[in-house]
Amino acid sequence: MKYPRISVVTPSFNQARYLEQTLLSVLEQNYPNLEYIVVDGGSTDGSLSILERYSPVLAHWGSEPDLGQSDAIAKGFRRATGEIFCWLNSDDVLLPGALNRVGRYFELHPKVEAVSGGAFIIDAAGTPARTAYGSYTLGVPSTFDRFRFLGQEGVFQQATFWRAGAYEAVGGIDRKFQFAMDLDLFTRLAKRRRFGWLPCMLACFRLHEECKSMRLQQVRESELEAYRAVYLRGDGTTHAGRVRKWTYKNLNRIRKATLAGFRHAGLIHLPPVPFHDQHT
Repeated sequence: MKYPRISVVTPSFNQARYLEQTLLSVLEQNYPNLEYIVVDGGSTDGSLSILERYSPVLAHWGSEPDLGQSDAIAKGFRRATGEIFCWLNSDDVLLPGALNRVGRYFELHPKVEAVSGGAFIIDAAGTPARTAYGSYTLGVPSTFDRFRFLGQEGVFQQATFWRAGAYEAVGGIDRKFQFAMDLDLFTRLAKRRRFGWLPCMLACFRLHEECKSMRLQQVRESELEAYRAVYLRGDGTTHAGRVRKWTYKNLNRIRKATLAGFRHAGLIHLPPVPFHDQHT
């Protein structure tokens, strides 16, 4: 089988506590055609010594002030030469075998431009979130309208991969977003072609007190308002728009309830991700 080159970009800033685990989760995939790029925003917490230690097995890494996470991601993708792109934040992890599954999927589905897979939420110590409802996904074959009306429900950025050509065709990352850049990018990709679906666990999204998602909710809400202003443009207030929105919401409730039932019945097991804080 031909293994397409997968370019993984990790934007990082002062995440030394988690950075090494993130790096190892990618490097220990043993994927035969990996390009791993780390873009650091000028960390001062020990991250650079970690990156220097792993520099021989990184395709590229650098550390300099940037304009934020979106700018760092865009810089990384400008250097990338792979056929398949993704980004993994410096506190998240890929699960074993993820890249092999993704590479195989894209080889077997040449018309698919983006795919969403399974992922689950972990805490600072790597323990899966205790609540079953909405704490994990098996991916969703999302459409343009589903993203517009429902947002990113069920589509975890950490478990989403796309073709480089599609990324370039839609204009890449929009740097004005610092929270909604994944939703914005995925919406533009889905406008070109519906997302594929890879229903197996690929990654973990780490929620902890220092992460942006927990600290800057007001900024997040303002960016979502800006997103809706661009992509809904009144559709959310029309009768047809309201019907579509509620249809997606109800289908999503069913999806979440089904997944919660699977977990409660023991049909889905979310293992803890081993984590040793070498930074403290």
